[in-house]
Amino acid sequence: MILSSIEGHRLWAPIYHSGFNPLLALERRAMREIVAPLRPSTVVDIACGTGEWLSYFQRAGSDVFGCDACEEMLMQAAKHVQLRGRIALAEAERIPFSGSVADLILCSLSLGYFPKIDSVFREFMRLSRPGGRIALSDVHPDALAAGWTRSFKLGEQRYELENHTRTLQEIHHAASAAGLRLLSCETICFGASEFPVFERAGKEDLFEEACRIPALFSCLWEHPC
Repeated sequence: MILSSIEGHRLWAPIYHSGFNPLLALERRAMREIVAPLRPSTVVDIACGTGEWLSYFQRAGSDVFGCDACEEMLMQAAKHVQLRGRIALAEAERIPFSGSVADLILCSLSLGYFPKIDSVFREFMRLSRPGGRIALSDVHPDALAAGWTRSFKLGEQRYELENHTRTLQEIHHAASAAGLRLLSCETICFGASEFPVFERAGKEDLFEEACRIPALFSCLWEHPC
């Protein structure tokens, strides 16, 4: 069954961090390598979901704010008491935060859910301070071309979420048109760190094949001074 991204996340929210989700494990590992050296004073997480990245940066001493278009995901985030009052229900194209507020904009595993990425990148530009960074990750176009889907299982029912597939060139063009300067873009594949996730789910037989396909990409942009 195919659902819109918001309808899908409404169902997915209570079990988002349980079950078989190797992409989430891979994304956490890859993005930490990018953002750990940055030490931002203020972080804005776009499509913040259950607030895991917000909590990560808050523990590191950053002032954090987040938004998401799915109320049920924000309800999970609000279980982190320290995040209450710091998260807002909003679409990525219209974020209700002041401009030039963030040293770091984070957007994790969400770009494919947004129908208008030109508007999203303009919001990234507006929200970030000169010299600020924008760190983004998402499912790699090669993985989607290979038949991977953005899906989860609830009971015996599998749900697939609508996704807007774009080339990396299209994404870079939207970011550049918004005024952002690309610092890095990396292709990320599964590795030994993710094998235990497959093993716990009894899906070891899928691991070797999954490692041969680019699973994610990550990009880091700068708001030029």
